[in-house]
Amino acid sequence: MTSFHKAGATFFAFAQAFDLRHTPTPQQAAAIEAALDKYGVVAFRNQAIDGDQQHAFTGAFGKPREATFKELGSANTRFVDIGNVDYDGRAIGPESLTALYMRANLLWHTDGSFNEKPTRYTILHARELPPVPPPTEYADMRAAWDALPPARQAELVGLRVVHSIVRSREQMGMTADQFTADTLQSKPPVEHPLVRRHRLSGRRSLYLASHASHVVGWSLDKGRALVEELIAYATQPRFVYSYDWTPHDLLIWDNSRTMHRATPYDGPHPRKMRQSGVHELDVV
Repeated sequence: MTSFHKAGATFFAFAQAFDLRHTPTPQQAAAIEAALDKYGVVAFRNQAIDGDQQHAFTGAFGKPREATFKELGSANTRFVDIGNVDYDGRAIGPESLTALYMRANLLWHTDGSFNEKPTRYTILHARELPPVPPPTEYADMRAAWDALPPARQAELVGLRVVHSIVRSREQMGMTADQFTADTLQSKPPVEHPLVRRHRLSGRRSLYLASHASHVVGWSLDKGRALVEELIAYATQPRFVYSYDWTPHDLLIWDNSRTMHRATPYDGPHPRKMRQSGVHELDVV
């Protein structure tokens, strides 16, 4: 019988009795969605699945997101492959455009917030890991919101924030002229509410990311200072869960109520992670 067991203080759960070689039934998909609303992140251990099986799992939650990151040099539109080797198994040079682009994953972020319809759920599968894999860290943005004093909450509700793919990459040394013209044209800056209400539970959470630039209607410096203050607040240890990967793990998380970041790895062993996702139906 399938079940979910909380692992963190406020969020994160492990799923049990799932075999993702088989596409989830509608009932299983609904149970996973309910677990994501409750726990934010769900981990499935030891899922030795291929690309078609990951694509089918992703499609159980909506139309799979198309991967359109030309800067990563992949023609595969179903996945974003993340790691330290390219699609032919060759080491990615640390100063290459691909490495520079992926380096922004070390910043706290929410996937796809630079899109009008952000990534609703992200799925990440460990295809090949080094002997000591670097962990991935997650922040519970719902718990961070709940812990704010009511007066502070009242100040934040109603604010809107500009998100941009250029903003996150410039923090890691990448400039706008290093993006393809297609990326800049197809991913212009967008606005999202600073406080989101979950479409299933109706509960509120902070909505932040390294893509978040500034507050609409505020000066750039004042708005950016608020974004930085809230990211620092929401990523205190009491809101964070650090996940230690094991071979073939698959994680799925709700981007509307979590942030995450990669941690550094510069070892000699290959690290291959495959990411997919589905877009939000709307943003509230």
